[in-house]
Amino acid sequence: MKKIIFSLILTALIFGNDSTINGLLKEIKTKAVNKNYSAIKKNIYGLNGDFNYKWIVEGMKYKHPLESDDNGFSLNALDTLIKHSNSFKPLSKSPLYGAVKKGFLKSFKDNDTKAPFTKDLKNGAKNIYILDAPKTKSMVLVFNNGGHYKLVWWKEMIRVANSVQGAK
Repeated sequence: MKKIIFSLILTALIFGNDSTINGLLKEIKTKAVNKNYSAIKKNIYGLNGDFNYKWIVEGMKYKHPLESDDNGFSLNALDTLIKHSNSFKPLSKSPLYGAVKKGFLKSFKDNDTKAPFTKDLKNGAKNIYILDAPKTKSMVLVFNNGGHYKLVWWKEMIRVANSVQGAK
């Protein structure tokens, strides 16, 4: 047991907080609270150049508190996502898999020349995780890229957080 705890601590020190979904979200929260928006880029998996990074950060800088805003953001909603980070599931097990796959492959170019996100999406999405609220067509996507989780997308993250929390 001591070896496991030591390994987890060592992993966090070596790889940072992004070695778990919970750690990734906490790291994003810390940077958002400190308004260190440029540092958040490290936590986002790049699509279409800086498109998704700019889109996510715009929502943080110019807070859109309405839950229906695509890139709406609130620290309370992020806290809810952190609290329920163990509820993320492989995208392949979500009823949204087909729609997400089709939409992302059609609309986004993978920044990485080896395209690990795109390859994973095409081959069963084993490293892509979703916290979704299917009735609201909202979702949060993260990608495990070589042991480091990266935020790919949050669409209506306030609505997702409220749905997970059971508030709405």
